[in-house]
Amino acid sequence: MNQQRTVLFIDEIHRFNKAQQDAILPYVEDGTITLIGATTENPSFEVIAPLLSRCRVFTLNALTGEQVSVLVKRALEDSEQGLAKLNVEVDEDALKHLVAMANGDARIALNALELAAMTTKPDGEGKRRISLGTIEDALQHRALLYDRAGEEHYNQISALHKSLRGSDPDAALYWLAGCWRPEKTPCTLCGG
Repeated sequence: MNQQRTVLFIDEIHRFNKAQQDAILPYVEDGTITLIGATTENPSFEVIAPLLSRCRVFTLNALTGEQVSVLVKRALEDSEQGLAKLNVEVDEDALKHLVAMANGDARIALNALELAAMTTKPDGEGKRRISLGTIEDALQHRALLYDRAGEEHYNQISALHKSLRGSDPDAALYWLAGCWRPEKTPCTLCGG
């Protein structure tokens, strides 16, 4: 109508079944739509081959600790979209812990930071000082990447085996908790 092409963004495209993906294919082929699909799964296994062959795949990697730290500091300084209006100060050890536990996921870091800020009462000077304990309470656990049907499952099992071979009981327990769950019991690490 406006002589413009339509961009169709599908988040979690891996949840579309084969028939739903097939329904999109003719419109991608004739240029009616430009498809942008996002997935946390391997698209080679989750997107049908005809659709995948007409797409360009970009892999987005986890952020580095330094990048997460920059984003957290920006959130602390931004008065419009961040937490600057709350007058938040984060202890250095709390910031390091937050960045490490976010495991490259800015959303986890920012959500934990916001929760810590909102649950911390201002002191006499009006500052909300966030300590290591406050961040630990906000995070509760490390955000592990886990997909029970995909390659991360095998990466975690491999890490468990290496820990056992290396006689590192602490590491073995850590990876075991990430890999093994009794039937229908949510994982304490990832919630899955």
